[in-house]
Amino acid sequence: MLDRKRFAIAVGILLALTLVLSGCVPVAQAPAGEQQAAPAGEKTKITFWHHTYTVATDWMRGKIAEYEKMNPNVEIELVEYPHGDYEVKLLAAIAAGDPPDIINLLDYLFPKYNAKGLLAPVDPAAFGVADQQGVLDLFEKPALDGMTFDGNVYGVPAEFNTFVIFGNGEHFKEIGLDPSDPNICPKTWTDFFDLAKKLEKRDASGNVERMGFNWVWGLDLFWYAQEFWSGSRQYGCEVIGADGKAAINSPQCVQMFEETWYNLIKDGMGGPALASPNPVYAFQDFMDGRQSMVIGGPWAPAAWRDNAPKVYENYFVCPHPQLDPTNPKSFIHTYALAVSANSKNASEAWKFLNYLTSDPGDMLKQAGYINGRVGWMDTPEAKATTGIDIMQQDYKNGAFVWRSETFTEEGEAIKNAIETFAQDGNVQAALDKAAEEINKARGQ
Repeated sequence: MLDRKRFAIAVGILLALTLVLSGCVPVAQAPAGEQQAAPAGEKTKITFWHHTYTVATDWMRGKIAEYEKMNPNVEIELVEYPHGDYEVKLLAAIAAGDPPDIINLLDYLFPKYNAKGLLAPVDPAAFGVADQQGVLDLFEKPALDGMTFDGNVYGVPAEFNTFVIFGNGEHFKEIGLDPSDPNICPKTWTDFFDLAKKLEKRDASGNVERMGFNWVWGLDLFWYAQEFWSGSRQYGCEVIGADGKAAINSPQCVQMFEETWYNLIKDGMGGPALASPNPVYAFQDFMDGRQSMVIGGPWAPAAWRDNAPKVYENYFVCPHPQLDPTNPKSFIHTYALAVSANSKNASEAWKFLNYLTSDPGDMLKQAGYINGRVGWMDTPEAKATTGIDIMQQDYKNGAFVWRSETFTEEGEAIKNAIETFAQDGNVQAALDKAAEEINKARGQ
């Protein structure tokens, strides 16, 4: 279970979102398009908030230095916080009417932030195009889905992600499997967990020394959502039914969580007790060689390059496990960059974001981020990326998580349900409680 600090963070996020985004806390609004030039001799100052991911933020600081050198009248301050702290501090700044100019925002939050008028539309001129359609044409479809409202774009991806299997090649060789052979990739969930069992190591007393696979545990609600979403789509598990009520406790959802989550715990192969939660590097056990496979996004290997070079040198990629391999379904999402509606320097902020995302090859190589700009797949860096062909296929099979005005409350309820059945084994009861909480949040 979460320790007290993480629990407090989770509660803080939920309360802050409820107060700020429900409209209970007034948010000051800047007139659309209003810009205030810095007085003569003063620099235009831009604040840029991003979640902590050192390999990416270090690269961003380098790009900031380049941009400031080319634009000596501009000064950009990059501020970073771990996921939980970041969300709480951002919401507090919004509530106080003093948000940063540039915001790092998960795609599921865009509908609510846009509805409350918290975001400035992209300035086409900052991207060197004539109109909003020109902005849309700069990115691969569907990278800007969920960030476009009434024809206006309100964010651009720093990350356009899908989820695949990453394997430690050395561990596979130990059990007689060749990582370069695509036929070793598991096709179904049954294949996947059978393989995980073979990769597992235990001591003489039966204690797990190396996990074949484990989910990421103890982090924020979206981490759980992105982990279970592919399975949800494959099993026909809807979070919200056609009638607008919670469906997370349906037979399909119970089956999905039992077969892809709880069986791992029941068989003693994984679960929160074996995990090493790390809000910055979620795959800590994989990096430390204590786990043979993870399911994650293309951003992950860049961290291994700098922090676990032996793992980086030996990793390989397989497609996401499927319930029905003939009808593959996976997950996509964007961790985007937006500009606050309160920003006095919105156009300059968008100019910098255009610069930041304009070299997708370098961004991929150095930060591990696929940003979805047109042409990224043709860059030398993309072609040299391990498993890029598999990722491209999972992009095609992917879909964004469900959209809801109360997504945060819904995601928190499901996260709590997963952590509950991980302890007591009663999947149905945990999802029943989650459904009750979701219906309450939705006013059902």
